[in-house]
Amino acid sequence: MKLRLALRILWGLCYLLLLWVAVADSIQFSKHPELYPIGCEGLSWSYESSENYILTGWVAIGWSAIGFVASACYRFKYSGKILLVHFVLTLLRCCWICIVIYG
Repeated sequence: MKLRLALRILWGLCYLLLLWVAVADSIQFSKHPELYPIGCEGLSWSYESSENYILTGWVAIGWSAIGFVASACYRFKYSGKILLVHFVLTLLRCCWICIVIYG
């Protein structure tokens, strides 16, 4: 029981940190878009246009918020399942990124 609570707290703190990073990056991009390599070939779909980068930032903010809320709502009926699904989808996304970058 204590291990589960510790893992839930750790997951929540990680996603709180990622939420802070995504919001700070979005604010930085809105103030200084010239610092970002928008329009460069071969980097990623996110860098093809400013709209794509903003959409990617909002997706990151949303995914981080979902992760934090899922870890914080431990009294919710299906919170363990929601947290497990979020963990598995995050793991699959990380594997997909590794395949794209290194494959």
